[in-house]
Amino acid sequence: MRATLGAALVALAIAATSAPALAYPRLTVPQSANPPLDPSAPAAQWSQAASLTLPWDDVRSRPASEPTKAWITTDGHALYVRFDAVQHEPIAAKQHTNDVGQGNDDEVWVDLWPNGVSGYFYQFYATPNGTHYEFSSENTAYSPNWESAGAAHNDGYTVTMKIPVDVLRNAHGGVWKAQFVRYVHATGEQQVWSYDKVQMQPDSYGSADYAHAGSIDLPHITGVSASRPKPRAALYALGEAASRSIGGSTSRVGADLSVPITPTASFYSTFHPDYSNVELDQQSIAPTVYQRYYSEVRPFFTQAANFYNAFNCDACPNVQALYTPAIPTPSEGYAVEGKQGPLGFAAFDAIGENRNDLASTLDYTSPDTRWQGSIERVAVSLPGLVDDVTETGMAYSDLKHVSGYFNYGDDSGTNVLVPDQAQYYDLGGGWANQTFGFFGATRKIGEYYDPVDGFVSHPGIAGYALYSAKIWDFDGNSDLKAVGVSGFVDRYQGPSMGSAQSDNQVLLDVLTKNALDFQVFSGSNYWRFGNILTPISQNAGFSFTYDSGLQTNNPGNFPYHGTSSTPTQINYDTGRYGAGRLDTWFRTTTIRVGNRGALTLALDDTAQWLPSPGAENIQWFESLSYAYQLGSNSSFAVGIRSVIGDPPIPNGGGDCIGRCSNVSVAYHLRLRTSEIYLAYGDPNTLTTVPQVILKLIFYAGAQKGT
Repeated sequence: MRATLGAALVALAIAATSAPALAYPRLTVPQSANPPLDPSAPAAQWSQAASLTLPWDDVRSRPASEPTKAWITTDGHALYVRFDAVQHEPIAAKQHTNDVGQGNDDEVWVDLWPNGVSGYFYQFYATPNGTHYEFSSENTAYSPNWESAGAAHNDGYTVTMKIPVDVLRNAHGGVWKAQFVRYVHATGEQQVWSYDKVQMQPDSYGSADYAHAGSIDLPHITGVSASRPKPRAALYALGEAASRSIGGSTSRVGADLSVPITPTASFYSTFHPDYSNVELDQQSIAPTVYQRYYSEVRPFFTQAANFYNAFNCDACPNVQALYTPAIPTPSEGYAVEGKQGPLGFAAFDAIGENRNDLASTLDYTSPDTRWQGSIERVAVSLPGLVDDVTETGMAYSDLKHVSGYFNYGDDSGTNVLVPDQAQYYDLGGGWANQTFGFFGATRKIGEYYDPVDGFVSHPGIAGYALYSAKIWDFDGNSDLKAVGVSGFVDRYQGPSMGSAQSDNQVLLDVLTKNALDFQVFSGSNYWRFGNILTPISQNAGFSFTYDSGLQTNNPGNFPYHGTSSTPTQINYDTGRYGAGRLDTWFRTTTIRVGNRGALTLALDDTAQWLPSPGAENIQWFESLSYAYQLGSNSSFAVGIRSVIGDPPIPNGGGDCIGRCSNVSVAYHLRLRTSEIYLAYGDPNTLTTVPQVILKLIFYAGAQKGT
C-alpha cells in the first residue's frame, strides 16, 4: 500500500473534473487614500471603497434577519475593511484582549485565499469593541500585527480593519477568493456575502467554504512581491527560580527559526526549545477507560499541525497515526512545510536523547475541492524499539449533501508480533443538509495497529458505527430556539472473543431564545477487559446550561451550540461502570467581575458505588480561577485547584490518587516585535510546580507565525 500514493493522486486528478460553476459574486477593489479606521466616522467617508451586503444566513438556509453592509478598499499595501451591522439583540462584546476567548462575542470576519485552493487560507475576525483574532492554514501560531477597531451605536455596531498584505504568503495583485461573514451570538445566525442555497454547512476551514466563496479583484496591490518572504527568528531568554526537587534554578537561551524556500514553502527548526510556559489547563477527573487525549501546545509541533492527520472519519473512535504529545521534548528539531499547486506537504525530524521521531505527509486537493487524498508516514527509533506506520486516505464531497472516504494504515516494528494483524481499514460516508444528517462507517483496527507516536483508542476491533441527527429550528415569537434529536450506535468484535465494544446513545437537546440549553440522554457502553464484557456506561443523565451562546450548526456535529464567556453549567451522568454504579456531577460557572475581569468556579465529583460495603471510590475536583484582561495585548490569570480522593475503576490514567493541589499565576504581554511571560507554577500539572519563570521572546524578520 505504501507504493500507491502516485496512483491515488493520479486517480484523484482524473476524477476531479470541475462541475459547472455557479455565478458567485465578484467585486473589484478600488484604490483609495487611507479611509478612517475610527468606527465612529460616518460611512460616507468610505464612499471610494467598494460596497457589498451579507444577505444570507447559511446556518438556516434563509435570508438574513438583519442587514449588514461591508466596504473594502486598498492603498496598495493593505486591505481596509468596514462592517456596519444593524442589531436589535443585545450586543455581545465582553472580550478585551486580542486572541483570547474567540467565539464568545458577536463577530465579523473576512476569509481570504490569495492563491486559491492551492495556497494558504486566512481569516481575520473582530468583535464590536475591536478585539481581534486571526487564523491561517500555514501555521497554528499565526499572529501577525494588524489593526481593528469597533464601536456600538443605537442600532448596532461598526467594525473597521486594516490588514497588511505582506502578512499573507505570496499575496499579489489579481483575483483572490474571498468571503465576508457576520456571526450573531444571541441567535447563532451566520450571515455571508457569497452562498449556494443548497450548500453543505461550512466547516470553518474546509473545502465547502472555499467552493462557495466569491472573488475580489485586486489590480492595485503594489507593495508586495511574489518572491520569497522574509525569514523569521524567534530568540528567547529564560530565567527560572525553582526548587531543587525539580532541578533547581537555571537560565537558558534558545531559538525557533523559519527560512522560506519558495513563496509558499518554508524550512523551520528549533534549538534548545523551551516548553515551560504550558498555559493550557487540560486536567480533568472525567472518568474514561480510554487513554487520555491531550492537546499539543509545543510550538515546534503546532507549526505544521494543519498538514497532519488530514483523514476523514465518520462516527469513529479516535485513531491518529501521529499524536505529538507522545513525543518527548526534543533537544533540536528540523522541519519543512508548504504548498505547491494542488499539493501540500510537511515533514519533521525531532531529535532527543537516544531517540529520533520522524513524520512526513503529502496531500492533494482537486481544483474544485471535491476530491482529497493524503499519505502520512510516522517513524520512531530508540534503543530496543522501532516503529513505522503509514496511512493513506481518499475522500469525496459534492459540497452540498453527500460525502464519503476510505482510509488504510499499516504498522510495523518491534511491537508488531503478528504482521497481518497490524492494519487499519476505514470506509464511511453520509448525507447531510442544514437540519438532518446521517453518517455511517465500517472499520477494522488490527490488534497490533498501535503506533508508538500515534493514538488509537481501541486496537483489535472490527465492526460498524452509525450516527444521525435531526434539528427543528423555530422562528418568530416562539420561546424555543431549536430542538434536536441525535442517536449513535456501534458494534465492534474482537479478534477472537466475540464482542469487544458496544455503544448506544440517544440525546434530546432543547435551546431557548433566552440562552438556556437543556439536554437529556440515555444509552449504554460496554468494553471487553480480558474475558469479561464490562459495562462502562454513563450515558444516562442531563445537562443544563445558562448563557451557552446559541449557534445551530451542521447535524454532522450535533449537539449544536456556540460558546459564551460567562456560562453556568450543571451536568449529571450515571450508569453501570465496572463492578458498580458510577454517578458524576460537573458544575461550573463564570461570573463577570467588572468590565474586564472574570471569576470561574468548578465543583465536580465522581462516586463509584461497589457491591462490597465501604469499597466506594469517591473523588472531588475543586477549582477557582480569576482572569483579568489588562488591555488589547496583555492579560493576567491566577488559578487554584485541588483533587481529593480516588478515581473510579477502571480508568484511563492521568488521575490523582489521594490529594493533589495546584496553584498557578501567569502574566503575558505582547508587543510588536516581542513577548514577555511571567509565570509561577504550571496549570497543566496535577500538583504545583515550585518555579517562577520570566521569559522574553524577540521576533526578528517576518512576524510571528508568518
